[in-house]
Amino acid sequence: MSSHTSPDATGDRVARLLSQYAARRERTVDDHMFRGAEQAPAPGAFRLQLFDAAAVRPVVLAIQTVDDGPSLINRAEAYASAVWRCHRPDDAEPPLWIQRQLDEPGDDESPFQLVTFTVVGHHRLAEPRWHRLTAAQVEHLLGQPADGSRGDGYQPPPAEPEEIPVYEITPVAALPQPRPFREPHCMPGPNSWRRLLFWRTHPARPASCCWYHQQDWTRLSETAITLIEDAHRDGATGCDIAPYALDKARAAGPAADNHALHTLLAPSLAICATSAFTNGQHRVQAMRDQGVIRTITVRWHTPGAPTETDLG
Repeated sequence: MSSHTSPDATGDRVARLLSQYAARRERTVDDHMFRGAEQAPAPGAFRLQLFDAAAVRPVVLAIQTVDDGPSLINRAEAYASAVWRCHRPDDAEPPLWIQRQLDEPGDDESPFQLVTFTVVGHHRLAEPRWHRLTAAQVEHLLGQPADGSRGDGYQPPPAEPEEIPVYEITPVAALPQPRPFREPHCMPGPNSWRRLLFWRTHPARPASCCWYHQQDWTRLSETAITLIEDAHRDGATGCDIAPYALDKARAAGPAADNHALHTLLAPSLAICATSAFTNGQHRVQAMRDQGVIRTITVRWHTPGAPTETDLG
């Protein structure tokens, strides 16, 4: 077992996993452009590091940038299933899954996340749950420092006209209708009469069914709008807007808000929806349930192409 002192856990389940599975592991796979196999393709690419030790579950550290294809966040089940099929096909359960979604290859700020799943069949996973980890906790689990970079073997996609994020104030009612996605207990179909009855007879407020519904999206959306307006006023443009706004949020706001604000402001996580969602279904569902009037969304624009005003 690892000789490292156990770092503070972020919750009971994380504490149990760290206690049960921490070991001094050896890195046995470091595939900088893992895409699965012909019989088990992955939705996109990511850096796959696999760590092994005797008599304990292996651990995967998956690292991806926004340019690698469908994100680790949106397709966690598919990526983890592909690794299970390709690298541990005879194991009864998948490797423990730690992921890090980077905004760009050199990003050293994005957090590590332990993702737990429900096994629903042979090499089939569902119901991902995210648990934020510190670098010290990852090191404790692996028994060695974690390399959280995209790696020197990263092969960026062919150059395309560079797009920049454009942040807009958007009425929540103007966003597409969220569809049931992963969480049927708190994201039922749009015609659920029970849901309509509940939210018409209860004051709009955060609920406890999941992390998304626990956030106060009215306050967070207004904070994000103010931060984006301040960024524009101070001359920040394009890809400089999010770092400006997030730095200002970290300096001024409570730490508990920073992660939620990060999901509204970071280009790779921000709500992006025109006729359909790229990101943000569950957040928008929670906003609708809470009666949020407006929020910040992002769309991607190629400089030189026709555009509307940067901030609607």
